[in-house]
Amino acid sequence: MPVASGGFPLAGHRPAVAVQRLAFFERVRSEGPVLRLRMGRTPTFLVNDHLMAREILGDSGDTFARGQFFSKVRPLVGNGLGSSDGAFHLRQRRMVQPAFSHEHPGYDVDALLGGIKTRVESWRPGAVVDMAREMDALANELINTALFSSDKVTGDADTIRDTIADFIAGVGVRSVVPSDLVDKLPTPANRRFIRARDRLEEALASIINRYRTDPQDHKDILSSMVAARDADGRSMSAGELRDEVLSMLIAGGDSSGHALGWAFHEISQHPTAARRLREEFAEVLEGRDPTMRDLSRLVYTRQVINETLRLRSPGWMDMRRTTRPVKVGGFAFPAEAELLTSLTALHRDPTVYPDPRTFNPDRWAPGHPQQPRREMFMPFGAGTRLCAGESMANLTMAFALATVLPRFELRPVPGSRPVREVCKGIMGASALPMTVHPIPAGKA
Repeated sequence: MPVASGGFPLAGHRPAVAVQRLAFFERVRSEGPVLRLRMGRTPTFLVNDHLMAREILGDSGDTFARGQFFSKVRPLVGNGLGSSDGAFHLRQRRMVQPAFSHEHPGYDVDALLGGIKTRVESWRPGAVVDMAREMDALANELINTALFSSDKVTGDADTIRDTIADFIAGVGVRSVVPSDLVDKLPTPANRRFIRARDRLEEALASIINRYRTDPQDHKDILSSMVAARDADGRSMSAGELRDEVLSMLIAGGDSSGHALGWAFHEISQHPTAARRLREEFAEVLEGRDPTMRDLSRLVYTRQVINETLRLRSPGWMDMRRTTRPVKVGGFAFPAEAELLTSLTALHRDPTVYPDPRTFNPDRWAPGHPQQPRREMFMPFGAGTRLCAGESMANLTMAFALATVLPRFELRPVPGSRPVREVCKGIMGASALPMTVHPIPAGKA
């Protein structure tokens, strides 16, 4: 296999991956379907082939287990769906998945819509809103609402909302730097992380204890998980519930929030897309709030969401570790090899997505001659690793767009710094300052 360009004589590719990050993966994408990376003694490979990446990332963990990235953060985030492998992952997924049923979700859809409306209605005409931070905060609120709706845990839920952002930021740093080194640095960010971690753990333990000792169905995800039983009739332990809740808080708050911020950024840059969205909302919704029944009719909205997830896919880097010697796509990998891939870089591959840097929702239009093949598009992962909350993420994005755009036009603030892609645990935006302008009544 060829060696990727950009390595250094002694440090190999570590500086490129640590410093250049997504830019490195995009630069070497065309150098071959599989490239060898010099990352120390561990055999390490970068996979640039879409179908190979799907096979590797979609494996249950029997052949391709979670890689080095996850081993660094697992002591902090636990062994939930986002980091577990093998038979345990399959057991947990079967117990978690019913809560995210599209037909009968285990959370209150109306409560999610209410949360979106409350935040949007708090905006004042002419105000400047950082949509990157605003959508992160909104997504954080929504996943909390979906997870625990009992009024008996309101104070602990507020604590989680107040601490999760600092916790996630600290985990992001520790995903690329060994935590035993970071923890010793007396920096303000490190102190915020430790304080957030301790408060978060205490609040999670309190909530889970209440739900387990009083297993009333609160019509939320945690109630569903407390009631779930595996094939042997066993329920989840308090620790397993903690890990799954924390996994959902990170994925539901960080990933969904970043994606929503990017969606509003792209729409603000493309007036035609904004106009077509407003026209679709006016035709389908006729001035009322969206419901789940409307989602199938919001065709262009789905195209905008897909294009946002393609162009700004949060998964800038993912890793797997081979558990045995294996051959994929004609390439042989030894046991205990680290396999890296970047879904963001793959979703910008010009051989699959013509003019990949252009935001073009029409590439997803039904019957479009260049519509990407479904197996090439993996914003929520693949196979048994497909994100359990995919349907909820798509629903909340559609509801947010349908709530904001008929009410407001969001315009980028003139003279603002150019937006940067910030690659930590997942990819977000540096800042997205926008001015809120009300849409005149009756104008689409």
